[in-house]
Amino acid sequence: MNSANLPELGEQTLRIVKRKIIPFAFILYFFNYMDRVNVGFAALQMNEALNISQTEFGTIASAFFISYLLFQIPANMAIQRLGARRWIGSIVVAWGSVTLLMFFVRNVDHVIYARFLLGVCEAGFFPGMIYYLACWFPAKERARVTSLFMLAIAVSSVVAAPMSGWIVEHVNTRNYEGWRWLFAIEGLPTIALGVMTFYLLPDTPDDARWLDARQRQWLADELGRERAGAQNTGKPRLAAVLGELTLWKLAFIYMFIQAASQASNYWLPGQVKGFAEGLTDTQVGLIMAVPFVCAMFAMPLWGAHSDRTGERKWHAAWPMLLSGIAFLVIASVSSMTLRILGMAMFGIGILSFYGPYWAIPPALLSPAGLAVSIAFINSCSSLGGFLTNKALGHVAQTYGSHGVFMVEAALCAVSFLLLITMRIPRQVPAVPAKA
Repeated sequence: MNSANLPELGEQTLRIVKRKIIPFAFILYFFNYMDRVNVGFAALQMNEALNISQTEFGTIASAFFISYLLFQIPANMAIQRLGARRWIGSIVVAWGSVTLLMFFVRNVDHVIYARFLLGVCEAGFFPGMIYYLACWFPAKERARVTSLFMLAIAVSSVVAAPMSGWIVEHVNTRNYEGWRWLFAIEGLPTIALGVMTFYLLPDTPDDARWLDARQRQWLADELGRERAGAQNTGKPRLAAVLGELTLWKLAFIYMFIQAASQASNYWLPGQVKGFAEGLTDTQVGLIMAVPFVCAMFAMPLWGAHSDRTGERKWHAAWPMLLSGIAFLVIASVSSMTLRILGMAMFGIGILSFYGPYWAIPPALLSPAGLAVSIAFINSCSSLGGFLTNKALGHVAQTYGSHGVFMVEAALCAVSFLLLITMRIPRQVPAVPAKA
């Protein structure tokens, strides 16, 4: 079947796949991101309640990334063997359970152990979902699809930031502090979603009962044509996959930009509280929502523009540069208005980067080793998150918020410079436009 002769069938098929896959994937990532970063809001009370210093909080933030780094590649190898439905469903239930256990922590050691275990459970989710989307969508659709999937970061932050601030400040039921209830309230729905995954997430297009035979055939032909056009489609060897220079370049780019992004997740709520005297936890949550409200509009538009033009490199690079400038603005001004503007720039930049960037690895790397390659890239981001959060504990204690923002600006600049040196070809449309 030639997809070029059947544009209407192709467009219809992709519309159905988007409608069936993206909303549920979005919801899963919404809770994944919320469960990952809620410790930053809990810290507004937890650090004082458990006598946690800035340096110890740096250790808490970095503990997650140690296990997240170690289990990335094994987790993504498992998704190929066990299938998305069983593997992703299991790990969603697992991380929801660990989040719920945070309700019961009694000291800094308990928090560190729980964060380490959360990293073990979450290690396979994001790279597994990026690999999963690549198994369902042709290359020309991936920036838009990935942007819609990762829009969950912005929506989660818009919803969770004010909600988390309010819970921490106001929910003090049965003599338990608000920060404890934050983990319970966000952990229970995650467990329920994990159970739903077993019923709602098909492993492959062949398992999709909501596609008819012609639609399944069109999608199989389209994805098969892309795999056939790539080199080394046989069974991958780990050494061969990790020997690709392009993979290492992509990994270093992602490591630096994610180091800046992940550091902001944990440190920004505390830094925002210092913007003005007397800010409440609820007000901090509202201010934290600003960058993500802006990103909600920018992400899908930027991803769609990247797909229309087929251009990836500069669509990923410019947001990096904007993020670096944003951190410099926040660090160097005292005006609340300008700081809020810097926060908006940060949100637009740091999140608009993802869609175009994650369309690059499937276009440049071997399909046979793609799951391992994606896991390796994401594991390097975990290494950056671990080292940066560990270092920022000392930076914050010595230089304050100014030093934190300067480090994050430098990380964005390095990632920008690395990416613009790469040669990344344009991609042609997967489905021809209607006449």
